[in-house]
Amino acid sequence: MDTIIILSIGLLAGCAIALSWFTGSDAPYVPTTMRLISKVLKAAGIKKGKVFYELGSGDGRVVIEAAKLGGKANGVEQSWLRVWLSRYNSRLSGTNKQTHFCHGNIFDRNYYPADIVYIYLLKPAVEKLEHKLKKELNKGSIVITQTYHFKKWKPYKKMGTKTSDFRLGGDFQFYRV
Repeated sequence: MDTIIILSIGLLAGCAIALSWFTGSDAPYVPTTMRLISKVLKAAGIKKGKVFYELGSGDGRVVIEAAKLGGKANGVEQSWLRVWLSRYNSRLSGTNKQTHFCHGNIFDRNYYPADIVYIYLLKPAVEKLEHKLKKELNKGSIVITQTYHFKKWKPYKKMGTKTSDFRLGGDFQFYRV
């Protein structure tokens, strides 16, 4: 009987952890190649003193790269398991003093201190953020969208190529508020 209880608790804990990985409907977890991330962040002007946010930060790779380039880098993620993984990855990379990862809903936060915001989310989330960011961000702030882009904003720069295999990276558009 004790074995069944222990196995049941273990199975429930495993299910809770697995479900946390897939939390959120705004984007599936699809990591972008580091080669592309570095190029995009450099093109956006990440450097010391710049405040960077990634909305839906996944495993933290973009936030960590922004910190390596000198930015004060922040990630907001709905999955607490991915937040923990991001913090762990940041510690391993030696950037944990320049990064901050928080668990939460990206629509419930204010992003006014951001100089650069990076978004790789599905179309409904991008559309929902379009007005919010226009209202909250300081004039001159840069927003980068990947694959799904703002309908009403005109990009000042484009990078990458549209591809059906999203694991390859997709295309990026840069907007200035």
